[in-house]
Amino acid sequence: MKLLLKIVGIVLGVLLMVVVAGGGFMYSQMPKPTEKRIQVTPDVVGVLQKFAYVWIVRTPHGVTLIDTGPDAKPTAVLDELAAEKLQATDVHDILLTHGHGDHWAGAKAFPNAKVYVGPGDAALVRGERHVMPAPLEKLMSPAPELIPEMTELKGDETLVLDGQTIKVVSIPGHTRGSVAYLLSDVLFTGDSLMKQKDGSLGLGPKFFSEDGDQNKQSLHKLLALDFKRTADGHHGLTEDAKAKLQAFLQ
Repeated sequence: MKLLLKIVGIVLGVLLMVVVAGGGFMYSQMPKPTEKRIQVTPDVVGVLQKFAYVWIVRTPHGVTLIDTGPDAKPTAVLDELAAEKLQATDVHDILLTHGHGDHWAGAKAFPNAKVYVGPGDAALVRGERHVMPAPLEKLMSPAPELIPEMTELKGDETLVLDGQTIKVVSIPGHTRGSVAYLLSDVLFTGDSLMKQKDGSLGLGPKFFSEDGDQNKQSLHKLLALDFKRTADGHHGLTEDAKAKLQAFLQ
């Protein structure tokens, strides 16, 4: 019996080391953020919540958030709102770029917000399907509180949220329901299109994606849009983005 317990202990220890090592490797492969706070326009600010960006869009009567970061209590976002004399209750809409936990774990901190998610990713948010092993998902965003109600987008449509017109573009691949959001000349791309180390644009690490080939193919749709900058989920803001996307896809 003692021998069996010892063997079980060794196996569990090895598995824990593998998970920790895997998590460390995953973090090492993530694009490095540029700044903790990015003023995109007078009405749009990006704040770094741990290792993921949350984009705060001021509207006439409150705030729309694009993603909410990996923490159940998104302190960086709440601090930015407080600095602008706003509260969590002033957030009326949350637009998720995709269903990975490091982009939606903070959603429950905003009780008045309606949550939008891309087509097919509501199941990912609810934990009904998985892209990566569960232990690694928990390392990315430990035990987030599930979102009970979500509006699943059609994919290619236009939203008008408190006077702001936002175009939704379905770009499946990183996840089944990944979407981009176009507001003025800024395209919010989540993890589907990210700045690379050399300043170009490209895909995120392949092992985070459901289908990397589909992800790249979907990006061709973005060339029909009129944008100058991209705001992604982990690096930040990229200037001259449309030309860089064209170069990547050629």
